[in-house]
Amino acid sequence: MAATSKIRPLTRADIRACAAILSSSDPWKRLGEGYDFRRLLSGDRSGARSYVMTIEEKTAGFIVFNPRPVFARGGYLRAIGVESSLRKQGIGSQLMNFAEGITARHSPNFYLCVSSFNRKAQAFYRRLGYRKIGRIPDLLMRGVSEHIYWKRLPQFTSKSRRQ
Repeated sequence: MAATSKIRPLTRADIRACAAILSSSDPWKRLGEGYDFRRLLSGDRSGARSYVMTIEEKTAGFIVFNPRPVFARGGYLRAIGVESSLRKQGIGSQLMNFAEGITARHSPNFYLCVSSFNRKAQAFYRRLGYRKIGRIPDLLMRGVSEHIYWKRLPQFTSKSRRQ
């Protein structure tokens, strides 16, 4: 029997599991950064949306993104994470497809930044059809660039924009 998975809005009950995913993975670990999930839930006005994916009620991953245009007519991925023991099972791809679907209702493009040292993530985004279009040197850490990736969302239409 296949495991039951679901993508649903992030709640306070998910914060501890999502924070644990971040604290054990790059780039967050290497950069010494976290993510303020509580702020998201208490009225973050940036327009960010946050979701978790559960498998059999256990948190498998999360995604935080802005679906409405925030840069160059596009939405923006703010954070994504997958439980380390569940990687390479398509969870990240499912979360990205979910975010792209919502974003395509508002924006024709989707952007993200990924650290220059995070080669696995860069390969992941390229497999999903993202292209590197630039870099910002020393943004988060001296000697480390943030690479800007972009994807035109094929499902975007002017009709979907009106919905």
